[in-house]
Amino acid sequence: LTELGRSLVIMPVENKYLEALTPAVLKSGSWKKTPFRHYDLKSLVPRIHPGKKHPINQAIDAMRRIWLDMGFKEMYGSIIQTSFWNFDALFVPQDHPARDMQDTLFLKNPEKGSLPQNDIVEKVSKTHENGWNTGSKGWRYDWQEKEARLNVLRTHTTVLSAQTISKLKNADLPGKFFSIGKVFRNEALDWSHLFEFYQSEGIVVDENVSFKHLLGYLKEFFKKMGFEKVRFRPGYFPYTECSVEVDVFH
Repeated sequence: LTELGRSLVIMPVENKYLEALTPAVLKSGSWKKTPFRHYDLKSLVPRIHPGKKHPINQAIDAMRRIWLDMGFKEMYGSIIQTSFWNFDALFVPQDHPARDMQDTLFLKNPEKGSLPQNDIVEKVSKTHENGWNTGSKGWRYDWQEKEARLNVLRTHTTVLSAQTISKLKNADLPGKFFSIGKVFRNEALDWSHLFEFYQSEGIVVDENVSFKHLLGYLKEFFKKMGFEKVRFRPGYFPYTECSVEVDVFH
């Protein structure tokens, strides 16, 4: 302590003020006779800047809380996926431009992964080739297992939805699921694009839901994110029909 510090400190041994409430003070009962030292709670103290979460992590935590509050369960999975789950299971044909090196990041090591059980592979392959029993004609080509086994960095989190749906049993229904995770695209790098970004999505599996429920979930999600004004516009997406684009006013 400096001389100034010593002049300011009043030690308990001087029996003038108590600095702290200790077991010894309680046992002796001295707190009844001796006043405690007063502290000026309004006096200026150094500003402390503790560590804080990154804004993206704060946003992710807020989104996760919203989905959980609406009764959804979180889906998890690896960022490395086979082309089967990333593309084939979502009915993306094996000659689609989105599957080439210009859009997708393929892995060299390990180059290939394992496929799921045979019945799922058979249903997906037949749906591609001739529509199986869906009423579709399929893509009408010879589906190749070697293409389906190629490993990629997932280009979307919808791979998790496909995997979740494939495992559902009647006892799991009705069910609501969501995911928040990194996805990777072979994008041209600029001020607003990186090779990776976060995607969030949700699925609801129930006989008693309609398109209006989808709009309601979306509107509630954005409202809880702080966007009161939400509008929907019709949009085309290969995975879903009917589909909408969502705009929010900021």
